[in-house]
Amino acid sequence: MMNRHFLHPATLFFLLTLVVALLSWVGSIYGWSGVQSLLSAEGLRWQLRNVGDGFFSAPFFSDILLLAFGVGLCMHSGFWEAVRRAIFHGRKLSRKEKRSLLLSLTVGAVYILAVLCLALGPWGIVRSITGGLKNSPLSEGVSYLLSLGLGIMAIIYGYSIDLYRTDRDIIKGMSYSFVRFSGYCVTLFFVIQLFTSLHYTGLDSFFGLSTEGFTILYALCSILPLFVGGNKLK
Repeated sequence: MMNRHFLHPATLFFLLTLVVALLSWVGSIYGWSGVQSLLSAEGLRWQLRNVGDGFFSAPFFSDILLLAFGVGLCMHSGFWEAVRRAIFHGRKLSRKEKRSLLLSLTVGAVYILAVLCLALGPWGIVRSITGGLKNSPLSEGVSYLLSLGLGIMAIIYGYSIDLYRTDRDIIKGMSYSFVRFSGYCVTLFFVIQLFTSLHYTGLDSFFGLSTEGFTILYALCSILPLFVGGNKLK
């Protein structure tokens, strides 16, 4: 639980965006090199055109959405809790839980072998046109493959312990993460507004932030809210 004396990350990024807007306005008045005002007619038109597109082009956003399906199933089915109890806490599992966990892990191992065969086998179905893994369909779809593998193991575990009985139970599991990480999506929205505004106004270049530095900082701030702000799976 976050200390109420500290600002929520979403509020912090919102306030920083206001600072960027004010600085851009000051910079446009005093003729700072390459700086354009966000508080102008053109700035307003830019915000209206880009507020939606920027959200869906955020770093790792699509990967996080894909992983949320598999992670949600792992949490909802009890698979992750069983793994934690068996490995990290040394707590005993019932015979049914042990059997279900062993079955799901076995299927998971088979899944990994199948992916490795696709990646390293002679067929080259998921490799790039040069035969490598860099910029290949496999590397670009790794988050989907990981989510699918986690989901398959969790579903098998859920059915084995009689928690899952119908397809509706699986859908509930897939949506489990989204409900609990809704705060992350709100925070991410304000992260995007800050960095897109920073880039539009030119303040990133004015203050000497390189393209690589900007990209790394943007990515870190897009991921960090996952671990702060009360986003916990229970």
